[in-house]
Amino acid sequence: MAGERLFIGLRGPVLRGWAVILEVELMEETGNPSILRLKPTGTENCLYRKHFLPLGGLGIRDLCSHGTDLLILAGPTMDLDGPVNIFRWRSILLSREEPNVLANELVLLGPVPYGQGDDHAEGLTLFSQINDGSEKVLVVYDSASDDRKKGGNDAIDADVFLLP
Repeated sequence: MAGERLFIGLRGPVLRGWAVILEVELMEETGNPSILRLKPTGTENCLYRKHFLPLGGLGIRDLCSHGTDLLILAGPTMDLDGPVNIFRWRSILLSREEPNVLANELVLLGPVPYGQGDDHAEGLTLFSQINDGSEKVLVVYDSASDDRKKGGNDAIDADVFLLP
């Protein structure tokens, strides 16, 4: 969510290597602010924008806004072992267009570790520590490996990565 805009990353399908993000804008229903409606947007007053991103066959696992950028956690479309990467889609939150996204508009921030049958990255969020000015992202996993489990199943380690 970025203001009234909601970005919905689809894990699949991936179309010829291109992942899909849908963008909608929300507005309160007149007279009932507890109900949200899709707001017509763009030049054709469509209810959504679609964005195709060349992520090398990976689907969208999570999204996180960072300033005017969107951070993308991309990985396999199914519950499979495989590469996971974090990308930065620069300045998309400044745009109200449905642009064709070229590979050079996405910045690969780095790979995320994954296991064999476990440790599949599922979520990311911005992470900061008190008195630490560096920018970081926290990545959490499902099907945690035994190495990540602490105190039985009471706690699970996540990873924190510096943002370049």
